[in-house]
Amino acid sequence: MNKYIVLCTLAGTLLSCGEDSLRSALLDEVTQNESSNNGTMSTFSGRPIVFYNVENLFDTKNDPRTNDEDFTPHGYKQWDEERYETKLERITDALSEFQKPPLMIGLAEIENRAVLKDLIKEGDFKKTNYGIAHFDSPDRRGIDVALLYDQDAFTLINSSKLRVRLANNPRFATRDILYVEGELAGGVKTHVFVNHWSSRREGKLETEHKRVEAAETLREKVDEILAQDVNANIIILGDFNDHPTDKSLQTVLRAKESGYEGDGDLINLLFDEHTNGEGTSVYRGDWAVLDQIIISQAIYDEKSGIGIKGKDAEILMDDDLIFTNRGTGERKPNATYGGRKYYGGYSDHLPVYIILK
Repeated sequence: MNKYIVLCTLAGTLLSCGEDSLRSALLDEVTQNESSNNGTMSTFSGRPIVFYNVENLFDTKNDPRTNDEDFTPHGYKQWDEERYETKLERITDALSEFQKPPLMIGLAEIENRAVLKDLIKEGDFKKTNYGIAHFDSPDRRGIDVALLYDQDAFTLINSSKLRVRLANNPRFATRDILYVEGELAGGVKTHVFVNHWSSRREGKLETEHKRVEAAETLREKVDEILAQDVNANIIILGDFNDHPTDKSLQTVLRAKESGYEGDGDLINLLFDEHTNGEGTSVYRGDWAVLDQIIISQAIYDEKSGIGIKGKDAEILMDDDLIFTNRGTGERKPNATYGGRKYYGGYSDHLPVYIILK
């Protein structure tokens, strides 16, 4: 109901009720009106923020600008509409296990905006008013990062991309870093970054300089934000293809473990999981925490309107997302593919998440 009509209607009852009663009635009506606005006055409390590398979410069309031929009906992967639809269902199922729908979802390995539009129409996702922040990256495989956000709880102010460049190789092309600036309910300004840094395919040491360059690019933007507001709310999501203790994250980005305080440092909420030998992906039988969530000190200390439940992030270890070899007992993420073989699983990575308060 329009507030003006409510006020006029209640004012008309002034002769039949006292001033205090009228004031109370007005307050109750305004409060009801505000809180019924899709829940925007409180929707971010208790809501998850998730990051998920979804393992090659491609549509079935051949894009001549990218190397996506494998993900077509007649390509190497025999990627048809049935497999594509199963993939969409798997992603939404994986992220529908929370008590409340995710407030934001950072995604890696998505092909384009079209697959994101299909995704937000799927399953439980269509119950939430998700908006899309996405830009096409120059990656030769044609995969990008993106952010889905609940438009009823997060107001987008600006989104842009940070290009990662190598000084000694100007032709180098990789995923851009996505930067999103917005406000949570109550005007709580928040900065979100989504990352997918270069892989270790040619070897960890041989490719380390690429991830260091990505870390320097991200750190430069973080420093710019902190120079304007030392208590800025910053949330960094991503598949970094490095461990929390590696140079790119700990030395260059300065993402430290909980309890470590330094000027302008960030807190890596998956540091303990790495120390304990847990992981979000498996390579040659070894688990590794490559997918991480990093926050600013202000969020960790709850200085600017946001806190994290338990001051920690979690790996989503739902049974459906894990494949267990019956013969060896070896466990690993329940992937969509293993080389050329189609398994029909979820992803070769596990989601990571935080719960806001």
